[in-house]
Amino acid sequence: MRMSIGFWIVDTFCKEAFCGIPSAVFFLDDLSDEKLLQNIAMEVNAPESIFLKDLNNGIFDSVCFTPACKGLFFGNALFGAAKVINEKTKLKQFSITCGIRVFAIEILDDTRIKVRFSLVDLEKAPIPANLNSALGGELVVSLAECKDELIVEVRSPSRLQDLHPNTGMLSGMDYNSFAITADTHYETDSDYDFIAKVVAPKLGVHRDVITPIACTKLSAYWKQRVNKSEFIAIGSNGEKVYICQDSDFTYVSGDCIISATGEMFTD
Repeated sequence: MRMSIGFWIVDTFCKEAFCGIPSAVFFLDDLSDEKLLQNIAMEVNAPESIFLKDLNNGIFDSVCFTPACKGLFFGNALFGAAKVINEKTKLKQFSITCGIRVFAIEILDDTRIKVRFSLVDLEKAPIPANLNSALGGELVVSLAECKDELIVEVRSPSRLQDLHPNTGMLSGMDYNSFAITADTHYETDSDYDFIAKVVAPKLGVHRDVITPIACTKLSAYWKQRVNKSEFIAIGSNGEKVYICQDSDFTYVSGDCIISATGEMFTD
């Protein structure tokens, strides 16, 4: 039986359509057919697709997929989902459950959304073989790892902005994703605290993005480096992210805009 599924494309960390990081948002009554959901995510080919089920009383269940696999690896889809939920329900505060994790959402204004994340622990990491080559010979200042993500600090923010990592070489290393960052106060008079780009070739994401989950790790990293707990980060394409840590949580906020809606047909 042919079925129509509505979807929204939401750009995160921007105020203009087609300028931020796209996520695909779907509402379904049944989230159990993971093969179908994976195929939909492959077809949409956004860095992250989220499928939502309304459990009522401001609680939404969800499952996320990259083009390559199941899992909430980036967090941009949480912002996309929050934008669509607010548009549909007018709720200002609600929660999204993904697996065993529960994310508290707050709508700050017409475009700004805040999501609460758990604090993270960082570990020291050795330099993987071929990392410098994969980064075009860029000078690596420091490294840290958190679960399957490697944080790589490089010296030059201006060079990072134009950097195109060799994702083929990175995919051969033992990390799902790489958060490459630099101090924007080096070489510049920027009002931002750091610049970042994330690539995740093993997850099917070869373009550079800036992601909320990476920002929780980056804020922990930069807190150790500069002894601050509030940051404004910028992506290499101009995306702006606000990050604040307290003793219990990391809060990530940014602007979102719905850039497209449509229907997908499945058998």
